[in-house]
Parts: sequence; C-alpha cells; structure tokens
Amino acid sequence: MGGCEMSSEKLKYLSNITVENLRGSVVNNLSRYTAGDFNDMIWDGDWSLELGLPVDLAPLQDLVPEDGEVNEINNSKLVWRALGGLTPALAFEEGIWTRLTHVECLEFSRKRWLQGKAPEKIQGLVDAHFFANTLNKRRDDNAISRLWWNAYIAEMVCPNTGLSALDILLKKADIRANIVERPLTGSRPSLASGIVRIMRTEPWLTEKEANWRAFMRVLNRLGGGVLFEVMTEHQIDAFMRRCAGLAGMPQGGAAN
Repeated sequence: MGGCEMSSEKLKYLSNITVENLRGSVVNNLSRYTAGDFNDMIWDGDWSLELGLPVDLAPLQDLVPEDGEVNEINNSKLVWRALGGLTPALAFEEGIWTRLTHVECLEFSRKRWLQGKAPEKIQGLVDAHFFANTLNKRRDDNAISRLWWNAYIAEMVCPNTGLSALDILLKKADIRANIVERPLTGSRPSLASGIVRIMRTEPWLTEKEANWRAFMRVLNRLGGGVLFEVMTEHQIDAFMRRCAGLAGMPQGGAAN
C-alpha cells in the first residue's frame, strides 16, 4: 500500500506563507519530492496549524497509488472516511491539501503522480498535484483533494448510500468532466442526481463515448433554463428520458 502516516487528533494545515514558500521552492526541493521528505521542516509552527476539526486519518494509510477506476473509487471512499467532516468552505483551504500531500500523504502522492515520470516533467507534476491554489486544482488535480471532491459529489447526488454514485461518476473521464468538473452541474444536486439515475437505467448511455456526448449535448440544449430544483424526481426522470431519446436511444435500450 502507498498510504499515509497516522495523523494527530485535529486536522492540521499549512499557513499561507508556508504554502507560498513551498510553491516558490519546488525546484530546490525536487529531491525531497522524488525520494525524500519534509520532516525537518514540519516542526515549524506554521506547518502544523490546527483546525477545530477532530479527524481520524488512519484510513488514508490504505490509499493505493496505482491508477485505475477501482482504485480511484476505493481511494475516494477512504478519503471520505477520513475527511468527510470537512465542509465545502473548508475544502477550499489550500493549506489543508498542501499539508497532506507534503506530510501525511507524501508517499502516496509521490507514487501516484511522480513515480516513473520523466525528470523534466516532475516540476510541473508537483505544481499540479501537490498544491491546490485554484478551484480546478482543488477539484481535479491535487492528489488528495480530487478524491475528496469525487466523494463529495457522490454523496450529494445519492445521499446516505455509501457513495454508491462513485462507480457512475468515475466510469469515464468524460462523465467526471461533465458532472464533477462543471460547477453548474456539480453544484445542482437535483440535476446531477437525475443524470446519475438515467445512466443507471439506460446503461447504453455510457457504453460509448459518442452516446454520452450526444446525451449531454441534448441536455445542455434543453436544460439551460429548466429549474430542476422545483421539479419532482419523477418529472426530472421524465425529462432525462426525453433527452436520452433525442440523443438516439436505440430500440429496447441496447447500445448503439
């Protein structure tokens, strides 16, 4: 396993100035990212600021660095077990994710994103996956926060079902891009939930990339001004079926 070390009782984060210093020192610290650690720095108080949020980071010890849909799903569940108590507002704090990728989850982050990569690419990969200074990096790139966002959206669209939507959300990169990575979709639970339900009832939609893209084009065209928030689940499902039909649903629901 390429997991993390045990955390303290309260979730720790880095000060803004510490994050900026790290960001400006990536070139000087490349050997730390590829094979070393930052243990000699963590005794600085600015590395260990505490949030009033009790956490158990033990599940992060089981994170698996190998790529693949199954590992992405399981890793998202592990991050949620450890950090499900974070609010979206707290999840916007770069210092939380930068602390995790540089300390508790350094080994996982290194193996997942740096191992085996060409030396000339390491600096760019560190910037993308060890920091989180933009919405896109927090949601899509940071080694740990992207897993939290996967789980957060899965819980939002299918609450209290053990993150059952993860298998749909992470089935293809295109699906994640259209639900997790699009604020106007991912921030609208009624709409996102309807999309997940139609994908389950009409599996042909995700069997081919062309099918999914055709469905999303129709949904974007017809759903732009629709207030899904005031619709019943039955009405939303009927709307989704209409979109699927216009996208070219074959007879009997068989794949194209």
